[in-house]
Amino acid sequence: MSEALHGFERDVSAHSTEHRNMRCGILHGAFFHMGTAFADPYAVIPLFLAGFTESRALIGLVVSLVEAAGVLPQLAVANHLRHRLASAKPLMLAGIWIRCAVWGVIAALTLTIPDPGVLSLGLFILGVSIYSLGGGIAVLPFKQVISGTIAPRHRSSFFGWRLITGGLLAVVAGMIVKRVLGSEDLAWPRNYGLLFLLSFAALGIAYTAMSRMHFQNTVPEQTTSQVPFLHELKRIWREYPILKRLIIVHLLSGGLMLALPFLTLYATQEVGISLAWVGIFVVAQKTGAIASNLIWMPLGNRAGTKLVILVGLGLAVLSLATILASKTLLALTAAFLLAGGAMSAMIVGFGGYILELGTPDIRPLLFALEGTLLLPLYFMPFLGGWLSDTCGYKVLVLLGITFLVAAIVVATSLCEPRRGDAACGPCGTQPLQT
Repeated sequence: MSEALHGFERDVSAHSTEHRNMRCGILHGAFFHMGTAFADPYAVIPLFLAGFTESRALIGLVVSLVEAAGVLPQLAVANHLRHRLASAKPLMLAGIWIRCAVWGVIAALTLTIPDPGVLSLGLFILGVSIYSLGGGIAVLPFKQVISGTIAPRHRSSFFGWRLITGGLLAVVAGMIVKRVLGSEDLAWPRNYGLLFLLSFAALGIAYTAMSRMHFQNTVPEQTTSQVPFLHELKRIWREYPILKRLIIVHLLSGGLMLALPFLTLYATQEVGISLAWVGIFVVAQKTGAIASNLIWMPLGNRAGTKLVILVGLGLAVLSLATILASKTLLALTAAFLLAGGAMSAMIVGFGGYILELGTPDIRPLLFALEGTLLLPLYFMPFLGGWLSDTCGYKVLVLLGITFLVAAIVVATSLCEPRRGDAACGPCGTQPLQT
């Protein structure tokens, strides 16, 4: 009787924790997407950097650093968590508040430095790198709390509602971006400084919500793995061959990231679209993300994440093909709409897929190994900038489409973890652990 009572109490506690983390995680996602819309790395930041340099390769490099530097600490964080599981939440808190503080400093410098030059550009690049490093520290504990407290059957809904609520707030942010960049009273870089300040405020709300997430009870420190870190990574690489294929698909999906950061530059510099319309492009991208998530959530929950990945890749191909087919304002808006749907599908698909692989004790290593091996993905904007400088936009977009079509071909051979496919490795999908 006592044992049954304890089991019931554990179930109630797990249910309560899941609901709390769903609420906090969705609130975090909503304001995080709003914050990133004010300083969108694929729409706003390239235009801000164009005030410093005409080199699209340099612009692409800085956009790449927004994500790439975050890869560097992930293996070290994963190794640390193997032996000090209780430090997961402090690590996450350190990472997110570093990010928030850095963006506040960037906003202050952009608003107050009277004559921005090379030094200001250097400080911006340094700030973006530190911001990314903070994300690399926080991301593994965040994935761990999701995989440990939110059941697989609810994860597509979790990611989907984060994108829907975030998309709604990002649409609001996009309209504000349109007003700010279209204002004749705000000149460069003050207009971007105001947007960065709004981003800082939204991130503050997002990270406050994230800080309130509850982590599952950890096992005692002495029961954690004592296998050497490198040997453990080799074992995972050997026992989960599907990880290799997933990484190939994810890398090839970077065909969208190859071209997307330069579409606003293309629109304003070559097509002659007004700077104020950049806000409409942001709105279109976020609207695509919102509308499409009404499909991704039930599709991911019922059919699994592999199909979500495939559909997202297909939408990304359509997005870039739209650019080749026409150079009008309507076509560019449609391209951003399709790109928003594609990006949200890939976030739900790839994010849910990796969470369903492995067992709770090795998932941090799976996350870190995948994240580290995806480092080339984050330099796609740098490659795109170089191609844009040397070959022009048409070659850039064609290469992006080629990458995405190759990704679709490889993705068709992915296993489905939800069905317990042996090709997904040992214990592909685990029930919620408490």
